[in-house]
Amino acid sequence: MTPNPQKKPTFAQNVGDLLRLAGPLMLGQLAVVGMTVTDIYMAGQVSADTLAALQLGGSIWAMISLLVIGIMIGNSPIIGNFWGAGQPEKVRFQFQQALWLSIPMSIAVCGAILLGVLLLGSLDISPEVYRIARGYLLPYLITGFMFPAFFAFRSTFEGVGDIRPVMIFNGMAFILNGILDYILVFGKLGFPTMGGIGAAWATTVVMTFLLLSMAAYGRYAGNMKRLKLYQQFSGPSATAIAGILRLGIPIALMIAAEVGFFAIIPMMIAHLGANVLGAHAITNNLDSLAYMIPLGLGQALTIKVSHAQGRKDPREARQICLTGFKLVFALALILGSLKIVLRHDFAQMFSSEPDVQIIAASLFFFSAALGCFDSLQIATSGALRGYKDARVPLLIQIVAFWVIAFPIAYSLALTDVWGEPIGVYGFWTGLVIAASLASLMMLYRWNFVSKKAIATLDESLNPATALG
Repeated sequence: MTPNPQKKPTFAQNVGDLLRLAGPLMLGQLAVVGMTVTDIYMAGQVSADTLAALQLGGSIWAMISLLVIGIMIGNSPIIGNFWGAGQPEKVRFQFQQALWLSIPMSIAVCGAILLGVLLLGSLDISPEVYRIARGYLLPYLITGFMFPAFFAFRSTFEGVGDIRPVMIFNGMAFILNGILDYILVFGKLGFPTMGGIGAAWATTVVMTFLLLSMAAYGRYAGNMKRLKLYQQFSGPSATAIAGILRLGIPIALMIAAEVGFFAIIPMMIAHLGANVLGAHAITNNLDSLAYMIPLGLGQALTIKVSHAQGRKDPREARQICLTGFKLVFALALILGSLKIVLRHDFAQMFSSEPDVQIIAASLFFFSAALGCFDSLQIATSGALRGYKDARVPLLIQIVAFWVIAFPIAYSLALTDVWGEPIGVYGFWTGLVIAASLASLMMLYRWNFVSKKAIATLDESLNPATALG
């Protein structure tokens, strides 16, 4: 079927459409990461040991949670294609399959958290840092069990383009987490002083709130009632679940290729002391907060591209992507400038230790450079997910981060191959190298895939021309 001819949207119109979709996604993501930043901020007010412990425990949870997110993200473009094609009954079926998939994933998450606790025991850290980090991870057994089901709801809502619950519920969760952090970390309102461990229990309460809120939204929201998500509940379908995994596992591994680089840094530099770990924690967590802006735009591109592909309009999909790439790079330049100008203020905000502040302020230069390149590879990978292209982007991430950048980073940081070891700065240099390589290769891949989608449509509409 030939798409209906219509006036091509202007650049400003495309920017407006993307921001209307990406804005709530950004705010929702900022709220989620803001919870972790709040944990780190509270920990920094307790002690350097607490700050280091939460960085270690938080890195393990981040790795596990992002693998879950990656797999469940595979559900979003499938939902988006069905929605764009006007097939609500398939949307309902796909949501139910995502819920079935969340059950074994919940069990796997709990097992991974226990492995993380064992890993902490093998690190060269002080007994106090280990005690706090272990206590911080154990409540995540409850949080982690709920996490996959939460993302089954979220990926479905995002797939149909309804991003209100992401913004509203995550915003409420951010406020709730801040209040509970204050009460449990510092022992207010009659509760015992739990330090960093209290931050983990606050997260467990917040995740319970989020899952119940999403479930209620799916049942009672006006725009969701016509989908009847809980009616005619299908049994597990191996074919449908395999479809999510085929797309989701490469996405999860692609995320892990980058985030794993971040997550392994605290393990590699643990022997350098709590001050270095604390400085890395400050820079990394504020960098994660800034990361949510290009991530929100990347998610918006996934939704817009999957809808356009469902309508068989690859030209619109390509035009939207071009707009998104320009927008995300401009925002990255602004954020990078703020990181450099306010680097000392950020460092002082999160720690009163002068040594921690000096190291953190220096790392913000690396963070600014990283953000410019990383924003482009995040946006292009989001666009490629809309085309259901995940395997080649996975290969790109592995080559950029682990085959090329990690050996350079390790040798700079911890060996004398290039001269005197430069510690944590070597790993951040590797991150900048990896992100720059990944962004260039992702752009090349997107250009190929988007043009191929247009050519395939043209061939189907004009087979005689294609044969000639």
